[in-house]
Amino acid sequence: MSGPPQTVAGELSRRDFVQRVGALGAGAFVLAALPIAERMVVPDRARADVSLTDATLQAFADTIIPGRKAAKTDLGDQIHPLAIAGVDSQPGAVEADVLRLYHDPLIGFDALENPFLFDLSTRSLSQGNPSFLMLSFAQRTKVCLSGLDFGNGSRQLWEAAAAVPFTAFCAAAEHPIGTSKNASGYRVMGYPGAAPNGYYGFSYGRKLSSERTSKGYLA
Repeated sequence: MSGPPQTVAGELSRRDFVQRVGALGAGAFVLAALPIAERMVVPDRARADVSLTDATLQAFADTIIPGRKAAKTDLGDQIHPLAIAGVDSQPGAVEADVLRLYHDPLIGFDALENPFLFDLSTRSLSQGNPSFLMLSFAQRTKVCLSGLDFGNGSRQLWEAAAAVPFTAFCAAAEHPIGTSKNASGYRVMGYPGAAPNGYYGFSYGRKLSSERTSKGYLA
């Protein structure tokens, strides 16, 4: 378990490493779900379905953290027109580049993608359509509640899939330097984001202590 984090730390600068701590947390969920994924028998996915499967991942992420309708993500990637249900007036996980994070090798979700989407489609049948993408938001929610139910033996697979939208939205994981100007998740949360040179003019409005203890430490 100590190998991968050391490799990541070696690849990233100190600034990037600190920023991606949340992403590594999502990676831990993925790692925990790998044994379940390996036990599931899943048919091979045709290459022609790549855009459709990516759209389904976007639709799942929009169910976890809903957002407004949008055509492109923060980083300019395309959003499938059916992926976002549009039940919220502000940006959600899809606009925050969740698809990039799903395919980020540092996360490793690609190893879980086929088993997860297979289970997602199977459970979507209970709502009348095997295509999660074609379901209403209410139906998508029911499918997700089913997958995340504590009685579901493959729950860890779903937890891993759900951890990625939260990381993309709350940690701006795909941004080299995430700020409220370029990361919609930060903007929605009211978090200013990174400031490599500090925030000009910021002050707590209190003077720094000049007192010292008997041993010379600052009070």
